[in-house]
Order: sequence, then structure tokens, then C-alpha cells
Amino acid sequence: MAKPSSSNTILEERKDFMVSPFGDSKPALRKAYFLKPTATSMEEPELPSDSISPLSPQTLQRNNCPLKSSSMSWVHPHQDWITWVSRMQSKHQAAWKKSGIDQAILNSTYDIKKSIELIIGLSEKWCTNTNTFVFPWGEATITLEDVIILGGYSVLGSPVSCFVENREWEVIEEKLMAARMNVVRSRARKACQRAWMKKFSNGGSEIEHEAFLALWLSRTVFQNSSHTIRKQVFPIAICLARGIPIALAPAVLASIYRDLSQLKRAIVAGNNESRLELFSPVQLVQFWAWERFPILQPKPDVLNFGDPRSARWDRAKIPKVENVRLTLDSAAESFLWRPYAKSLKNWSFPEFYRENEELVLADSGFDIHLESFIRCLRVSKILGLDYMENYSPHRVAMQFGMDQDLPGRVNLDKTREIAWMNYNKPTSDTKLYIPSRLSESNVTTRYLKWWEQMVLGKNKKVSGSSQQQRSAKRSKPDLQASKGEQTSIDPDVPPGFRPKNNMNESRISAKKDKPAAVEMFTGNNQQSFGNEVIANGELRGQSQRNFTSNVHDGTDRNMEPPSQSAQNISGGEATMGAAGRATDQTGVGQENTAAGNTTSNRVSINGNAGESNGYKLDIAELENWITSLERKVAKLKAARRLGAQV
Repeated sequence: MAKPSSSNTILEERKDFMVSPFGDSKPALRKAYFLKPTATSMEEPELPSDSISPLSPQTLQRNNCPLKSSSMSWVHPHQDWITWVSRMQSKHQAAWKKSGIDQAILNSTYDIKKSIELIIGLSEKWCTNTNTFVFPWGEATITLEDVIILGGYSVLGSPVSCFVENREWEVIEEKLMAARMNVVRSRARKACQRAWMKKFSNGGSEIEHEAFLALWLSRTVFQNSSHTIRKQVFPIAICLARGIPIALAPAVLASIYRDLSQLKRAIVAGNNESRLELFSPVQLVQFWAWERFPILQPKPDVLNFGDPRSARWDRAKIPKVENVRLTLDSAAESFLWRPYAKSLKNWSFPEFYRENEELVLADSGFDIHLESFIRCLRVSKILGLDYMENYSPHRVAMQFGMDQDLPGRVNLDKTREIAWMNYNKPTSDTKLYIPSRLSESNVTTRYLKWWEQMVLGKNKKVSGSSQQQRSAKRSKPDLQASKGEQTSIDPDVPPGFRPKNNMNESRISAKKDKPAAVEMFTGNNQQSFGNEVIANGELRGQSQRNFTSNVHDGTDRNMEPPSQSAQNISGGEATMGAAGRATDQTGVGQENTAAGNTTSNRVSINGNAGESNGYKLDIAELENWITSLERKVAKLKAARRLGAQV
């Protein structure tokens, strides 16, 4: 077999000295899997320099002035839209599933309250040259995996710049264009979305399905400043109506990256004469934060079987967080690198999540689920309708269960054609490593040194070393802190390390530290469908709960010892799941069984296909037991933080 081209492979396998991101272990030499490209020297990685330092007082003062004209698109579903979705679902759900948009369409029926402080707080941490959030404890970002799971969009299929392919489709496009022109000539005087829905939602039109999808695409996926039906979405709607997949996920993510960068530049510039308009699905940014920062979560709803994951935030009341900046900066111990690996009642894991780590051979190709996972892991240029953005998963490898090494520099494509070809090309990896959903991710010692010296400006040594295998256990939370040890924001804290300074020394005023850029989007005019864009919209639906009530699911579970044990890849060692961080609504739900449905081209890491090693645990029961303990720890920490701010 010919040696695969290194430029087309996405994974690098080698032995290296690894250290826990919590800094609670000595360096250990073991086999690790990294996302490519990795850097060859500490000087190579691109530095996220514009987000690691706090905003200057001058910037914060300038941001007290709202922008002259600002708006953030935030669609609230109208009852007429919900009714139309229900009727169309009964007719066309099979086509929606085939094209991969069924969950995304259902997501458009949920009423999600907006947290301006959270979005602005995250935007302050955004780095425009790496498209990542940069916190004192490490880098993280919203990825294609998040857009798949939270948004319901597909990473596979044709590009969004697709065209109609035959005369039959051309006729349908011409009818859609004629209908759009009729709406423009009406009293609306533009291709008004409300008038479009009124024209088609009563049924009877032979192009109703395409018209429905054109409205859905225009109001939730590819929004614009005029809030009209966009002609560019007609070919996409025609394809989707026939069950043809379109890669909407990269387009959605590119628009989110674009808007976060636009918002960050506005925050830094503080120019109150500029015009800022954000039209990406910003709700996904809020979902991302709620999933990964348990202390910021509203009380989630219980999912019904088959519901999209985002349904649990429908009408959820926004928790009152006194200091978003403090919460984000001090979240090293509670941040969930892999929130979707936790059991959730009535929700099934993605097909590329496995109970035990696997090496999947490429001899017979990868199924669509693994192809989706490959798209999530590959560095690429992602395309929107008329824009492109860099996608750098190798900077946040721990979000995929991989180990983190120095991220290499990438020179991505200049043209849309080449960018799409490289995004869509098959991988040259002869085998694909799939981590266990419970595996522990570590960082290399040189990554830790780079972060300390180059990013945080520190110079520390990582001492001692040992040898070990990759563990399927998560790092333990800092239980010592719950016994009285105070913590605070320390700009010199490396990824996952607990802050050194006493919280009482900082005495940060929650009121003073409220992101000043919130003024951009606060006012008194918030409307629903028909005028979806909230220009200077008032914050609504905020509850008065304090920190101690933000991380819970409304139930108090008794801690019971686990009754069974689980398979472990390292043979004879019990796998303990997800002990590292608190989460919401963890319960005995639908356990993912993909790991048990292996085919002949899948090989166990430490055994033959189909073999099992070690003991057996009831993973869900164990996670419930651990989560109950974690919730109590999180509440104690939250109460301590509140006391430190008084």
C-alpha cells in the first residue's frame, strides 16, 4: 500500500511526555493522538495576543457609549410559523432526515431568551486571528461538532453555492423568483418574510415545500439586514426539498466567527459612530456557553425522546450572573471540554462517540458519521454564502477527546473553489482514532511551557516524569478548594491550573465589571417574527436566582454506590466516568451502543474486534453518583465566590 500523503492526514500518533491540564500529575511518557498540524518549535504557533489580556480601562470607558446603530438578529418563533412547521413535518420529515435538516428546523420553533451579558463577555475573550476564545486557563471555541449537535446542521453534502442541475429544477426556481417579485410589488414593497409566509402557509401551492425552506433558510440560517427572502437560497431549498444534503454547518459556523470578530473589534474600538449588525445564529454561542460553563446555565427542561438537544433551553429563564467576566476567567476547574459525552435522559450520543477507544481502519471507507467526525477534526477554510473563515480545531483538540500539542501555523486557501475542495477531500489516514467518550485528554509538556512563557509570559518548570497508558478516567475536580481554599483570577494561570491569589484580594465589583458593551444591545424594543432583529432590544426573562441555584436540574439525587463496572481499554482497570466536572440533567438515559456495533474493520486498542477487557460498570449510574457530588461542590464554590465579591 502506498504511503499516505502527510498533507491529507488529520491525526498524528506518537509517544510524548503528557501532563494533566489540571497540573495535578507528573509528566508521563505515553502514546498520544494529536490533531495536525503540530508545531516544530515554540516560536511557530500563532499567539492569541489580542484576548489574553484584560481590556484596558480606556476601552471599557469608551464602550459605555452605545454604537450609533446596532442590532443582533434573534429570532423568536411566531405561532403561525410553529403551526406551519408542524404541518410540513408531517408531510416531508423523510426528506428532511435524508438531507440532515430535521433537527435544525425543529430548533427554529423554540423560544430562546437572550443573555446579552454572556454574549458580550464571551466576545471580549474572542481572538480574531485564531477564531478562538482565549481564557487565562486555555483556548476553546465553538466547532463544527457544536454546530452539528446544538444546531442540527450537516457538515456533509454540496456547498451552499450550489446551482440547479436540470430543467425541472430551473422551472421551480423561476416560480420562486416570480413569487418573490409578486411580494415585492405588494404593499410590503420588499420580499417581506411575513408576506411570504402568508402567501404560502395556507397550502395549495405546488412549490409550498420549497417556499417553506426558502423562508426557513432566510430567517434562521442566512439572515440579512433587510430581513427578506433571499434569492441565493432558492437552489439550496430546491435541493433540500429533494433530500439532497447541503453542508450548512460550515456556513453557519463561518457566519458566527465573522460576527464574533466584528463584535470584538467594535468592543476594542469603542467607536459609537460605527454601525454594527450581527446576523448569524448567535443563539448557538449562548448554547455553547450553557453546555460548557455549568455555573452559567439556566434550569434546563427535560427532553422528550427524539427532541433536539437544544429543546431543553426552550423558554428557559436567564440566570442572574453578577459578574460574567469573573465566572469565565475562574472556570478552569468546571469547564466541560466534552459536555456531549455525559449521559442525558432521552438523548442519544452522536454515532461517532464510543464507550471504548477504537482504531477504525479505512480499508472499506468510513460511514457518514465518521466522515462527519473527520470534517470536525480537519483544519480548513469554511465557506458562507459570500465569506470565508479559518477553522482551527487543532488549537482545541481536547474538545474532541484528543491530546493537545503546540498548534502549527496554517496557510489556508485563498479561493472558494480550492477551499471547498480541501474541506471536502477524503482523508489519507489509513486508520482513524476514536477516543472513548470518557477518556482523559492531556497536554504535552512543551505545550504547557509554551502557554506559560509565550502566552502568559511566565517561566516555570514541569518536574518529574513517569510512563503510563492513556487513561479513560477524567481528572478529578479540586475538592480541596471546597474545604475553604480561596481562588481568584490570575492572568498567569496556565490551562487548567488553579489560581494562586486569594479571591479576597481582588474584591472585584460585579456591578463595575458588567461588560460595558452590553449597552450596544440594551434598550426597549424586542419583537418577534415579522421584525425578528432586535435593535437595541431590552433584556427580558432574567430570573433573580443567585449563583447557588444556577447549577442544578431541580432534583436532589441520593448518592448511591455503583453496582456494576465498565470495560476499559487498558485491561483490568475499572473505567470511572466523568468525575471531572459538573453538568445538568444527568440521568440514566438512552445509552449509546455504537461501540458495541463494531464491524470487522474496527480493532480494539488492546484486543481483537469484539473482545472486552476488565470489569463492567453501569456508566450512567456511576455518572449520576459522581454528578450528585459535583453539584454540591459547585454550589459550595459558587457560594464562596459570592462571599468574596461582597
